[in-house]
Amino acid sequence: MCALMKAKLLLVVAALAVFTAPELISADAPKKAPAKKTEAKADQDTYPLYGKVTAITSRTLTIVRGESAEAAEAKFNLNASTEYVNGDKPSSFEAVKVGSWVGGSVKKATGEGNDTVVKLNIGVKQKGPGKSETPAKKKEETKKKESSKKKDASKKKSE
Repeated sequence: MCALMKAKLLLVVAALAVFTAPELISADAPKKAPAKKTEAKADQDTYPLYGKVTAITSRTLTIVRGESAEAAEAKFNLNASTEYVNGDKPSSFEAVKVGSWVGGSVKKATGEGNDTVVKLNIGVKQKGPGKSETPAKKKEETKKKESSKKKDASKKKSE
């Protein structure tokens, strides 16, 4: 009987050694660093576009980035692969008018010359001066609106 107990104990110890050995080996192995992002944001080859159209031809788009007189003017190339949209609907080159606000994405030029418009959204509204509220102000306004709604609801219940 004692020999049988020894054999069982030896079998249990051997099984534990077999099942825990891979964990011990992998714990000693150096950890791999997480994969790095392929490109940093600064190195991306596309960037967003937003501005008011000052001139447009079949090959170039000129915009200003604001309403002020000293707003910077920028020129971009247009080509056959430029996609024109109005919001989420397809549009065309003919829909782009001088004085309208546009947005989209632009691909950086690989050499000399202007950057190329990849996608042009003609359904963009001008950013208003009041649109740049901080998140804290927005939260405060939301709380005020909610509290006034609760007061109105409690007044209606009491009537």
